[in-house]
Amino acid sequence: MIAFISAIRSGRIAQIGTGEDLYLRPANEFVAGFIGNSNFLAVEHLETENGAAVVRLADGSIVKGVKATHKLDRGQKARLTVRPEAFRLTPVPGNASLAVEIVDAAFFGDRRRVVARTASGQELDVRPDAAESPGALSSSRISFDPAAAFLFPD
Repeated sequence: MIAFISAIRSGRIAQIGTGEDLYLRPANEFVAGFIGNSNFLAVEHLETENGAAVVRLADGSIVKGVKATHKLDRGQKARLTVRPEAFRLTPVPGNASLAVEIVDAAFFGDRRRVVARTASGQELDVRPDAAESPGALSSSRISFDPAAAFLFPD
């Protein structure tokens, strides 16, 4: 039997689906924050081409290849949602990266729980595979696959 969840906001259904559907394919920012943990980064939408958006992060870095599921205008403020397990402590070719300070880290079996602080002071919940080198905890950059992020209008 498959259980369905209704995410309801202000008396209106925001999305109906399985827990997996809501987690992996949230319809909007509310649903992304409703189930599971998420990091919400302020961005500026620069362009969208062939279903892939290009955005500018608060630190000025450019992220290409974000799935564009909503129509956004050039220059429009938006929020990039990145799940904690999408982050990596080591650079991965083709991934976007953020300058951070690692402020806390703990080992939890198959994952690490890391708190990383951006230059603007935002703390990010980062949960990379525990197999990543512990030496990466001294890294000043974390990365994520843009295709694993969600882009929502602000």
